[in-house]
Amino acid sequence: MKKAWSKMFLIDITPHNHNCYDPIVNQSIDNYLINDLKLPGHGLICYINRTSVIIGSAQNAFSEVDLNYLEQNNVSLVRRTSGGGAVYHDEGNIIFENIISGSFDHCSDYNYFAEPILSALEEMGLQGGHVSAKSALVANDHKFSGMCMIKGKDGYAAGGTLMFDMNIANARLALTPKKRDQVKRGVLSADRPIINLKPLLPNKYASMSAEAFKNELLLHMFHVKHMEDIPTYHLTQKDWKNIFKLIDQKYGKDVWNYGKNPGYEYYSNLQLKNGQLHVNFSTKNQQISRIKFFGNTITVDAAEALEEVLLGTDLNDKTLETLLTRTIFGSNKNFVQIITEMLLAPEKTHQIIG
Repeated sequence: MKKAWSKMFLIDITPHNHNCYDPIVNQSIDNYLINDLKLPGHGLICYINRTSVIIGSAQNAFSEVDLNYLEQNNVSLVRRTSGGGAVYHDEGNIIFENIISGSFDHCSDYNYFAEPILSALEEMGLQGGHVSAKSALVANDHKFSGMCMIKGKDGYAAGGTLMFDMNIANARLALTPKKRDQVKRGVLSADRPIINLKPLLPNKYASMSAEAFKNELLLHMFHVKHMEDIPTYHLTQKDWKNIFKLIDQKYGKDVWNYGKNPGYEYYSNLQLKNGQLHVNFSTKNQQISRIKFFGNTITVDAAEALEEVLLGTDLNDKTLETLLTRTIFGSNKNFVQIITEMLLAPEKTHQIIG
């Protein structure tokens, strides 16, 4: 290990010594470490999420992912506080993040942060691993990791994912048709096909779980034989209290993950017996100026028909009920009432701020 890496330490993010695969919790930990805790020096977190799609702070969820597929297949949608594109995670993906506080040294230097991972993978048998011109980790001209950086007030984070045994077919299904075409061709970036690490490594890793591989990778990165020999900061009870407070107040709420879609003022959702219904909308002069329905309780065609009917409509209960009653939805009085409440009820409608 180079001298520059000699002070790197691991941040243990396992609550009560049990691995956490909840993407909302893990994303909240990430945000807490960068924006709140700010441990001095160079920390590293490494974790695995259960099946989920992570989208950027400024992305429209319904234009990036197939939300019906996500809800029908219990795939979580999680919005991060930074920008960037939609990323599919599952139990075959390993997420790593370098947390740098009090310094901007090596910011934007992807080679610096890729070095310990590539060196470890080389020790484990990977041949030809290197950083591409577009900050991807590649081998045999195939991408197995994408990297990005997030700059904060007092430091920055540099990380990405390692595709060890990701279900590429399911990743394709989770994305919108435009994005699916890229994955169908084996491409997640504009210029390079993707591949899992597992077939690129010696046979002894073929039966290894992603969790076991993650630990093996860390041992090689820190050049130790046992996990307890890695210099580690363990999150305290106070840390966990603050993290779960962030989840309760923001990161665990549908209005953040589903509703914060650019170009819309309001978000409302309703839990029904057969799933969820979501709506984003904006108003001008007390009329609906933009509107989008989504969820696993409504088809795409029905959503589009509903949007067409409501666009330009006055926002008052009498007008909405009269208009909806005259449409193909009119025979379902319960549905008419649900839509009216979603658009008008203050306790169900959230204004999108920031």
